[in-house]
Amino acid sequence: RSGIYAAYGKQWYQRRVREFEKRENYLQENLSSKLNDRDEMTEKIEELEDRLASKKLFMSEMQDSERLLYESFTEQLGENNKFAEFLTKVFKKKIKRVKKTAEAEEDSDASDSDDDFDSSSEEEDDDDEDAVHLDLNVCPPGCSQELYDATIVMREKKLDLEEGIQEEKKMIDSLKKEVDALVKKNKVINHGVKMAKNDLEAFHIEKQKKMNELDIVVTLNLHQIQYMQNGGLPSDLSSCLVFHSGGVNQLTSRIKGLQQEKAQQIRKFKELKRSHIHLIKGKKAMEGKLVALEEKYHAMMLLKFGREVDLTKLENISTNRIAEELKETIAKKDTKYTRKLSEWDVQINQAKQTLLNATREHTGRLDTLNDLTKDMQDLEGQLDGKQKDLGGEYSGQRKADLKERQRLIQLVQLQAQEVDALKEEIGILSRKDGHILPPTQTAVRPLPPIGTN
Repeated sequence: RSGIYAAYGKQWYQRRVREFEKRENYLQENLSSKLNDRDEMTEKIEELEDRLASKKLFMSEMQDSERLLYESFTEQLGENNKFAEFLTKVFKKKIKRVKKTAEAEEDSDASDSDDDFDSSSEEEDDDDEDAVHLDLNVCPPGCSQELYDATIVMREKKLDLEEGIQEEKKMIDSLKKEVDALVKKNKVINHGVKMAKNDLEAFHIEKQKKMNELDIVVTLNLHQIQYMQNGGLPSDLSSCLVFHSGGVNQLTSRIKGLQQEKAQQIRKFKELKRSHIHLIKGKKAMEGKLVALEEKYHAMMLLKFGREVDLTKLENISTNRIAEELKETIAKKDTKYTRKLSEWDVQINQAKQTLLNATREHTGRLDTLNDLTKDMQDLEGQLDGKQKDLGGEYSGQRKADLKERQRLIQLVQLQAQEVDALKEEIGILSRKDGHILPPTQTAVRPLPPIGTN
């Protein structure tokens, strides 16, 4: 009976082990897949963050270059320059430019179009601002041509830097959006990893419980029993724990290791305590310096502005100055073009009214023409009717008149040919300086008598 019980327990144990292995493999693969997804997502986020950091660094370098360009322009103007205001307007002038291309021909076309845009924008500025009396595209008399050309070159550099900064800002915003989207996805993946780990841990606990329910017969020698009560072997061994002797050695060594770790942690705690005290002293010193710097900041603020000013708002105002100028320019142009549109609307309405009057007049004339056409058709109909009635009487006389008319036409054509021949002969003789002979007389046939009818 004991053999049958052992064989049945072995089969039950093997079946349970196979089920547990299959389920554990599935949970482990799920966890590994989610961990791989998390690693890939982390790599992508780190790569994008590196690109974002490099873009920010490059944009800060461009901003520093722009600031240095402004400083060099100020130094180039010098002090007491009577054209400083004019050159500053030239330097800060906003112009529309076509994007540069790689081919030289397109570059030349772009420069030509830039000139067109510059002239058009300048004309608009001249129309909008009556106070400007000097052409910003021409060096005024008395101003150094080299200084003016250098200002133009620096303006081009400034515009290049501004365009580059705007492009970098757009790329930085795009990278930030990508990073935020990947961070959200990474949070979802981390939640999935946490759930997979919890499922695997719960499975291990369940597996251990199921394995603990199986009774296994273990044969022991007396020297292997370490559970003693009052120096003897107890009668009930159900509360005993059976495990490998190597585990006892490991637990013994672990006790010693924990004692050593405890001593290390105590030393670390003392070191951290000393460091904490030192940091507290440094914090108090820095707080004192901060108070002194705040007092100095308030004093400088009162000295420069006369009162405390919010530097963030001041920076926003200076940053939005260009936008305000653009809004003002747009408002002026809107008013100007609205006035022009109103004038064109008046002209269009007048042209429509003229067209309407002409259409009415022509319609009246067409009605009159239609009435006259109808009257003419009636008269022609009456005339045709009368001619049909008289056709029989005058048919013979009409035929004779037609023949006589044809004969006279032929005679006139013949005489015209003779006149042309005489003119040609007169011309030839006059060119040769000879005497002009009288023309030969051509016998002209006498006209036949016209019938009495």
